[in-house]
Amino acid sequence: MKLLTSLFLSSTLLISTLANAATFTIEDAHVRATPPHSQNSAAFMKIHNNSDMSRKLVSASSDIAERVELHNHIMSEGMMKMRQVDEINIDANASVELRPGSFHVMFIGLNAPLVAGEMVKLKLYFNNGDEVIIDAPIKKINMKKKHNH
Repeated sequence: MKLLTSLFLSSTLLISTLANAATFTIEDAHVRATPPHSQNSAAFMKIHNNSDMSRKLVSASSDIAERVELHNHIMSEGMMKMRQVDEINIDANASVELRPGSFHVMFIGLNAPLVAGEMVKLKLYFNNGDEVIIDAPIKKINMKKKHNH
């Protein structure tokens, strides 16, 4: 009987973990490759909130940099400026795209250059307690857009 109870509890925990992980789907995650002496980079992705409640991305972590922050670009005094944000809202059953010139995960104080073709482990933390770990490829990204970094 003890074995059956233990199996039931293990199965319940596994199902609960899978249900939580299914709250969010991450698509096209990637990290910007850097030139040799660059100290900063960014991660981009599309985050799908598969739940019936609005959620928030509240932080991220990775061992590739001293600090990992959530950022957004805003227009201020006629100039595009990057600012740290406390959270990124994701409406119920909707998506938010983290992309250049908009919301993104910022890596500050890189430990080493980020080389295209390698992978970065990134952990995302949400306001409902969910944590999602992703392996994002490092890609060379053309930043010649209408915004300044």
